[in-house]
Amino acid sequence: MSLESMLSALTPNEKLAAMDILWRDLSATPSQISSPDWHGDVLANRINNPSSEPRMEIDAAFADVRERLDAGRAKD
Repeated sequence: MSLESMLSALTPNEKLAAMDILWRDLSATPSQISSPDWHGDVLANRINNPSSEPRMEIDAAFADVRERLDAGRAKD
């Protein structure tokens, strides 16, 4: 059975759990993963063209992200 077919058999919640496991595993050794070139381009663009939106406190930013994720999951 291929990895792709195993993943297709998972429920959405199981897929999210699998993503979490993969992310924790990959992030444990960040030196083994190189970012694609376009990441540098995006970062340079953001540094050269900062947002005009006011900055959010970190707790408010995390809450905003959680709300957006929860709203997206509710649509599924």
